[in-house]
Amino acid sequence: MTPSTISRGPAPPGVDGPGPDHSEPPLRRDAARNRAKILAAARSAFGEDGVDVGVEVIAHRAGVGVGTLYRRFPTKELLIEAVIDELLDNVLAAADTGLADDQPGEGFAQYLRAVGQLQFEHSGCLTRLWNTTSADRRTQISDATRELLARAQAAGAVRPDLVYEDVIVLFWSLRGVIETTSTVSPDAWLRHLDLLLGALGSADRPLRFAPLTPEQVERAQQVSAAQAAPARRSIPVG
Repeated sequence: MTPSTISRGPAPPGVDGPGPDHSEPPLRRDAARNRAKILAAARSAFGEDGVDVGVEVIAHRAGVGVGTLYRRFPTKELLIEAVIDELLDNVLAAADTGLADDQPGEGFAQYLRAVGQLQFEHSGCLTRLWNTTSADRRTQISDATRELLARAQAAGAVRPDLVYEDVIVLFWSLRGVIETTSTVSPDAWLRHLDLLLGALGSADRPLRFAPLTPEQVERAQQVSAAQAAPARRSIPVG
């Protein structure tokens, strides 16, 4: 039976026939569009000016009123968290792409480049990107990164003494290079990453020092978050 022959039963009294199936009220669609515009404007504003940019600037970029912004995001902190969540979704998507690569070494390298690119494009959010990650999201990113690393090591593309905590420090080093050089040399972090990738693949010499432990990584992240906290408390909300 083709769709054109499906019987939908008699129309209710006073109705000529079935009208279009609107599964979502127009207002809800408008709200979704406004939310998407606000998030896009926030990503752009945070990337250029950091998370302390005023909400009036974001609302103006989005083409909506401040009241509309607050209806979607009652506090600025919720808006920041929504932007960070999107970026972390992109990190996980980059991991999935790397895992799908038939060449484990290249998949691992492409993942590192993708995460570096996200950090570069959203440098204004770097103080919050890794410090506000929820426990579940951190586990997802950790599991995917560990799998990428293990595949690359099993293929002989990455030195066998590299550990997950080394990859975290690598991301931190990229952050430092990006924050220091992005305004004077946008490609500096790419050169730095190429140097790191060259070292990751060379196991001619054993590493002389032990990697950070998971506990040390956790403490370092806590210190970084504490340093960012005063600026976070002073973020204007209007």
